[in-house]
Amino acid sequence: MDLRVIVITAILIVVVIALLGVYLRSKKNIYAGKQGEKKVAHKLKWFAGIRNFKVINDIYLPLYDKTTQIDHILIGYFGMLVIETKNYKGDVYGNPKEKEWLHIVGDDKNKFYNPLMQNQTHIDAIRHILAKEKIYKINIDSLIVFTGGRKSHLYIPKNLPIIKVKKLGGFLRKSAYEKDNNVDIDLLYNTLLKYQVTDKKLLSEHNKNVKKMAKQNRD
Repeated sequence: MDLRVIVITAILIVVVIALLGVYLRSKKNIYAGKQGEKKVAHKLKWFAGIRNFKVINDIYLPLYDKTTQIDHILIGYFGMLVIETKNYKGDVYGNPKEKEWLHIVGDDKNKFYNPLMQNQTHIDAIRHILAKEKIYKINIDSLIVFTGGRKSHLYIPKNLPIIKVKKLGGFLRKSAYEKDNNVDIDLLYNTLLKYQVTDKKLLSEHNKNVKKMAKQNRD
């Protein structure tokens, strides 16, 4: 066989293996993320069930000319609790004022967008929708939940709305979520569903943007 053919073939094999590795890691991360979201959704469903609250999981809402994906929204008489779930094992370093946080697993170091800022964008999108429907003065809280279990270590300032999933039940039992602020739960629930993005083209574009940002952070 010609040497040039052998070299080209070897290069192609290496490229295919590398691309396959990226694909498999991506699928693994997506699966892990969905499993983490299921844990949170299960706890929220139980909490909402005994209080006649509402829960919305994995909803896409309009954000200017794009879309934003929200993991969980708990709607109760207190208002809303918007939750961003992160299924990260390893060490997480972050500061509320920094745009990028650091995730370290073994020798791998990856940056990811500050989840507090990310969730604030979700809340801004919700408030914009409510304002369009002339719904004001709704209390909306933010919470970040890490679901990596004992293999997850958070090196972040204390007193931030960031917890591990095992503490979610206790967090929800805070007096703030027992308050009755005269919120119309069904109205808020149906309003958000009214604006839910279901267009497959828009959802595909959203997923492409997420993957592009993830790749940039890895690079």
